Amino acid sequence: MEKPFAITLSVNSSLANHTGSWRVEKPEYVHRMPPCNNACPAGENIQNWLYIAEDGAYEAAWRALIIENPFPAIMGRVCYHPCESVCNRAQLDEAVGINSVERFLGDHAIEKGWSIPAPTVESGFKVLIIGAGPAGLSAAYHLRRMGHSVTVRDATHAPGGMMRYGIPKYRLPREVLDAEISLYSSQ
Repeated sequence: MEKPFAITLSVNSSLANHTGSWRVEKPEYVHRMPPCNNACPAGENIQNWLYIAEDGAYEAAWRALIIENPFPAIMGRVCYHPCESVCNRAQLDEAVGINSVERFLGDHAIEKGWSIPAPTVESGFKVLIIGAGPAGLSAAYHLRRMGHSVTVRDATHAPGGMMRYGIPKYRLPREVLDAEISLYSSQ
């Protein structure tokens, strides 16, 4: 049989033309993390707080950010931002400066004096954390948000651990470190 000019497959074959009833095939949706969230060592929900900050609701964006990261002003200065190297936006023009926005929100919170409200329900548990470094302070923050009474003890005169003694002052000014830590010590 000779085929018409525009048709290269067999004319009467639905199998060849991929038409007809294909009810047995179902789409499979693959849920994956965005590449920037996947690359973030802090596990932040970057799209959420960036979306909120886009409209100028900086306090709401800061509150969404500190759910995972209690120290955005510090992290915005010291993070090596692996999220930016995998940002999809780089394929269009340039990657989003995520750590710059994070730093801005943290600095803005310090400047405006925003604070974390005390938990509405107290659990009745008491927790002692030994070490006021980044891990100890983060643990204290998250435990306090859960309603536990938290006490932090450290061998040094000031909290911060490696943030204070391992990161140079030109990279992380001590005023910023002290200001951000004091935001949470008032809970």
